[in-house]
Amino acid sequence: MTRPLNIGFLLFNLIVCPSVFLHSQLLEDTRQHSLLLLGIDLTLRQEYREAEQSFQTCITEFPKHPAGYLYLAGMLQAKNTDYGDFFNEKRYDSLLNIAEMLSEPFIDDPKTKAFGYYYSGSSEAFRAYTKSENGNLASGIYFGLSAGNTLEKCLEADPKFVEAKNILGSFYYWRSKLAWIPFIPDKTNEGIDLIIESFSHPYEKHLASHNLMVIFTEEKQYADAERYGLIMLKEYPENRLFLWNLMTVYEQWNKPAEMIETVRKLLNSTMNAQVTNHYTEAVCRLKLARFAIGKKDTTTARTELQLVLALKKYIGKTKGDLRKKITQAEDLLETIE
Repeated sequence: MTRPLNIGFLLFNLIVCPSVFLHSQLLEDTRQHSLLLLGIDLTLRQEYREAEQSFQTCITEFPKHPAGYLYLAGMLQAKNTDYGDFFNEKRYDSLLNIAEMLSEPFIDDPKTKAFGYYYSGSSEAFRAYTKSENGNLASGIYFGLSAGNTLEKCLEADPKFVEAKNILGSFYYWRSKLAWIPFIPDKTNEGIDLIIESFSHPYEKHLASHNLMVIFTEEKQYADAERYGLIMLKEYPENRLFLWNLMTVYEQWNKPAEMIETVRKLLNSTMNAQVTNHYTEAVCRLKLARFAIGKKDTTTARTELQLVLALKKYIGKTKGDLRKKITQAEDLLETIE
């Protein structure tokens, strides 16, 4: 789920109509193309086991191509963000290492150079995001700058390589937050435009939508953020990443009715997931309790707050700071007792 922004996230936030693209913009092998699309679709449906099988099949059938390794790593990252459970960083790093290694022959061939730079740069961008999320800001900055440089080479090799414009656009946007520092250009608008270009690419639509929601929320352009969220939720109504993003949009937009409706959908999806993310559960129940208190419905508020307190046994086992949410629940409960 999207968390409160930090400097690392500001710098390196990463993360369908094929007929509009030149053949060179998509994987040439139709079998590989289909496996990749299937894996992306299953990931968005939060059917992670089946998504992993699709990407693993892609690796098995095309072992010398970096795509399967890169997208499997992305799926593992998405699963960890969603569930907030154990993350096999060793396996994740191994997949990215292989993707980078396999991109080298592509870079050496003038006909596939853009693809090679894309896979290499994307691997670096994934690594930058994960390092930053885990608190290793120095490594996040290093890999992020390297990713930006590599993806610029991709577009130099092929200016129409739409797939690369999502991550590079996001990098330009967040880096522009530091444009007050000498020699760092302000590419805010250029970054947004690049992401919008990538939105119609079948491999990038989901990541572009997420990036645009976060960026437009940051820019307080809430109607634009909402639009991209609703587009994705129309196709994937249970997707917890986009429900979280939309919840954030409505909260900052001061639309309490829409926010609470989204919170209920997110909570229902969370409780029905194969693995319950108890941090997300606590966040949703706290919002429901505050909304109920505002409506003078102390009975509902008390019930939700007590359910948050029942999560104490999961402190230290969630990706988010569950202890803080439980403390907030205790304080709220005191105000209505």
